[in-house]
Amino acid sequence: MTNGKTNMRRHAIALGIFLSLTPNLHAHHGTAAFDTTHVVTLQGTITGFEWINPHPHIYVDVKDDHAKPIKWLLECGSPLMLTRFGWTKTTIQPGDHVKIFGFRAKDGSPYMHLERIELPNGKALPGFP
Repeated sequence: MTNGKTNMRRHAIALGIFLSLTPNLHAHHGTAAFDTTHVVTLQGTITGFEWINPHPHIYVDVKDDHAKPIKWLLECGSPLMLTRFGWTKTTIQPGDHVKIFGFRAKDGSPYMHLERIELPNGKALPGFP
């Protein structure tokens, strides 16, 4: 049998562990890795789309100034959030030419927090509602 002090100690330890994990959980869903002060606009061709949790990924080839394709990774909101705004697993297909708007990674890599995408049919959808 445990006494009140032992139970209190166990609860304090559990709370400490939970609180130490909370910043990591929040950071995962934050935009700290992206420059949110500048919206970047790009055009490119879809090369892949992964409808996965916690964030679907879109792969896009964007041509640089020398017409060389650069492979970009676009991170979207959760599948549930995207579904509420009209997305499906087949919204975009390899070969689709799209216009994308989002926040680029601070480290300069071709990685983007997708804010909006314009599809070949002219329809625009949020990427991170």
